[in-house]
Amino acid sequence: MSSFKISTFLIVVLAVIPVLYGQDIALNENNMDEVMATGTMEPPMSSATHSHPTTAPKHPTPTPTLSKGNYTLKDRDGKICFRAIFETTFKVMYHAKGSSKKIASFDLPPNHAYRGVCSSKMIHFWITWKPAYVLNMTFIEKAVNGTIQPNSEIDEMKENQAWELENIKFTYDTHDNKNFPNAMKPAKSIVYSNATAVFFRTPVNESYTCVSKSVIPMYDMGGMKVMANVTISKAKIQPFAQKYGAEFTCASDLAKNNVVPIAVGAALAGLLLIVIVAYFIGRRNARAGYESV
Repeated sequence: MSSFKISTFLIVVLAVIPVLYGQDIALNENNMDEVMATGTMEPPMSSATHSHPTTAPKHPTPTPTLSKGNYTLKDRDGKICFRAIFETTFKVMYHAKGSSKKIASFDLPPNHAYRGVCSSKMIHFWITWKPAYVLNMTFIEKAVNGTIQPNSEIDEMKENQAWELENIKFTYDTHDNKNFPNAMKPAKSIVYSNATAVFFRTPVNESYTCVSKSVIPMYDMGGMKVMANVTISKAKIQPFAQKYGAEFTCASDLAKNNVVPIAVGAALAGLLLIVIVAYFIGRRNARAGYESV
């Protein structure tokens, strides 16, 4: 292999890799910044009879998007005390007729309502929708010791103020045949998050930001058996403030953001190693040719 060919190969590789890397980053940024609207499926096109049938062009069916809730609460003085944007999905285990167990999967519908009550150190926030669903969340502000998350620069030896999602309670009713078809002994049920778990802990005056899915197990009243999962994604949450503060990125997003640079760096290192090896092999073959002459 001549040195000219090797140099050309190296230039092409180094030119292509940044382009691919840039496209990947752009896609991630678009996904983070997109505003999700209520998704609808386009109705099927009506079929008509033609004397000369032709093949209609195929259009991709749009993927329905989740309803992203945009929430704002005000205190007694009319000042904003809570802001949040997030998507929510649910998985609930139930017993169906003729089957041992089934999993009901459904999303937070767009036609839901919400309410809340703010105090200086606690916010009660709940979302309701028909026929009998209620999602309760309680946010608190408290003093904590040590770092709050891996991306925090807070001194581990100091006591720091933070806010967190203290608990979640979810009420559902298996009488809803749409989400719980053929439910055995339909009834209203309530599930709870782990009483000792910590969710979304964030430095005070900063907004929790997380595109990744946060799956929260929900237990029965005894706290022994997982009965459901509440999944929150594409979230930006800011309690105890009138406006969103500096973004506090969740650990899952940080881990994903680090994968691409590491992978690209490893690929470049491998390609450079191949080029170097090929270069020395080419030189050795050329030298052997000269000696034979």
